[in-house]
Amino acid sequence: MKKSIYNTYLHPTENSTVIYNALTDTTIVIPDKIICDTNILDLNESLLSKLVTEGFIVDDIVDERDEFIKSALAIEKNDTSFHLIINPTINCNFHCWYCYESHIASKMGPEMVERVKLLIDKIINEGKNLTISFFGGEPMLYYNEVMVPILKHAYDKSSEAQIPFSANMTSNGFLLSEKRIKAMKMLNFTGAQITLDGDKDIHNSIRFRHKGDDTFTHIVNNIKLMVKNGMSVTLRVNCSKDNMASIGQIPAYFNDLTCDEKKLIRVDLQIVWQDNNRKEIYAYMDNMITAFSNEGIPSAKMDFRSFCYGDIRNSCMINYNGDIYKCTAVDFAKTPRDGYLSPEGEIIWENDSLEKRMASKFKNPNCRHCRIFPLCHGGCTKQSMGSTDYCMHNFDDDEKDSIVTNRILLNVTSC
Repeated sequence: MKKSIYNTYLHPTENSTVIYNALTDTTIVIPDKIICDTNILDLNESLLSKLVTEGFIVDDIVDERDEFIKSALAIEKNDTSFHLIINPTINCNFHCWYCYESHIASKMGPEMVERVKLLIDKIINEGKNLTISFFGGEPMLYYNEVMVPILKHAYDKSSEAQIPFSANMTSNGFLLSEKRIKAMKMLNFTGAQITLDGDKDIHNSIRFRHKGDDTFTHIVNNIKLMVKNGMSVTLRVNCSKDNMASIGQIPAYFNDLTCDEKKLIRVDLQIVWQDNNRKEIYAYMDNMITAFSNEGIPSAKMDFRSFCYGDIRNSCMINYNGDIYKCTAVDFAKTPRDGYLSPEGEIIWENDSLEKRMASKFKNPNCRHCRIFPLCHGGCTKQSMGSTDYCMHNFDDDEKDSIVTNRILLNVTSC
């Protein structure tokens, strides 16, 4: 028997050790250093059995790296579902300084909507579960013209075929209303990612339609309407040196929600990509996480646990004009497409773009020896296509410990 390579050992007190296993996403608290200093075979039978069951100790012949990669590739190749991401437009009603997109006048026209419907028919006819995510730009700009026709078509076709279907979106949340939320829920719309970038004053100085707008109050009210209607909200917070001191004020705006309603909110803290104060911001995120956790709102900094949709074979992003991309982290107005949607509703990949991306997974030798490999999965495959000899996140041991601590806290946060 041997200790798992994916164990992290933390020492919150002198008399105890917290062990977290990134592969099984489990945590155990045991007497200090008992597993570190004691021969495994000398552990008492009850503790040894528990450690083996939960993946902290494994058989000598087990190659954990190989097993993780095999299970991850099985998810990547899963042919039972499809994730379809749709840009109704790349235009936006907000003017956020850090946005990487070029917002130009654009709209998915009726002909392209019909092509999307044909693709939906093909996916459902193949018996695949369907998830639709609306992106942008701001997708709600064309709620009636694009989102509703596609949602209704997918809902009707999936109901008729008895195929599971759900929808969500990434939105600034400003154009939501109670009427729209209720209508969307009737079409299996389950939630949204919505951004708040600090307290009221700071947020309004960053995310606005016109100078002086109070977008914050309107968005907070819409988030509350969503969770009160049973929808989940990923609350995205973009952190920089300019707003990080105010982020801890956000939870107070949701203290009128019930515990069950708060559980529908999950905070995702991300560092603004243009900010060079990465280590300072990353360290301060722990204070932000504590503020949210104290209010019973689960939060994570750069949460890696789920697979990126861009790294899964059965997914694609359709731009308003029919151009296809593998992921959304691009400036659609300037980035060459990966393919296109044909008039018959077929996905046409160009230049082997799909296969090249899928073949780039898990090639970095540094990742294979990292104790949090099962959490970050080696980082973005689009970036790894260019180089495979360094950690894309450049995490040191302290930062890895911080990620693990956050993961443990995320698993236990409650009102």
